[in-house]
Order: sequence, then structure tokens, then C-alpha cells
Amino acid sequence: MPEQDHGVATEPSPPPDAAVGDEPRERIDRGISDFVRRAVSAGLEAASRGKSDIVRVATTEVRSWLDKLDLDTEIIKALSKMVLEVKAEIRFRPTDTGKLVPDATGEMKIKPRQDR
Repeated sequence: MPEQDHGVATEPSPPPDAAVGDEPRERIDRGISDFVRRAVSAGLEAASRGKSDIVRVATTEVRSWLDKLDLDTEIIKALSKMVLEVKAEIRFRPTDTGKLVPDATGEMKIKPRQDR
């Protein structure tokens, strides 16, 4: 029997659990899109785990290398193979107020040491 709303006859509304357009084709499409969404989500999760594993391994290796590195010995080795040649000129010039102001010029060359 049709429902009446202020004297106007209307058709009864479908039950709330019956979705509009609930045909088998649409259910299959929804199932496929749900499957794709879950597959993409699983792929992203696996990629994130892979990235975390790579970062963890790289961190462990770099830390191990730094623990074994004797930095002060390496700097001494590098500096002992170099010659620093420094030429400097410092002149003191008087200003208008009578103070002396240093005027410095310099040259520096770094060259590998030549063993004789």
C-alpha cells in the first residue's frame, strides 16, 4: 500500500539493507577494486619493510667502519705526506689617530712531499 505524505501518495522506499544497483556485475567490480586496494597496500608495506632493512644494514656497516677508524692516525699520515710552505709579510702602519694597524699579506702553498 502506498505511503501518504501530506495527502500525496508515494511509493514505499526499499529496505535499508538493499543497496541501489546491487547487481552481480557491480558486486564483482567492488570485489576487484577491494582486491586491488589490498594488493597495493600489501606492496607498499613490503617496500617499507625492505627500505627499513636496507637502512638498518647500512647503519650497522657505517658504524662498524667508524668504530674501527683511528682518525688521529689517519690525519697524521695525511699531513706527514705534505709540505706546507708559508710566506708572510706583516707591516705596521700608523693611522691618522697615531695607532699602529697591522697590514698582513700572505701566500700559502700545499704540495705533496717529495721523498729524496
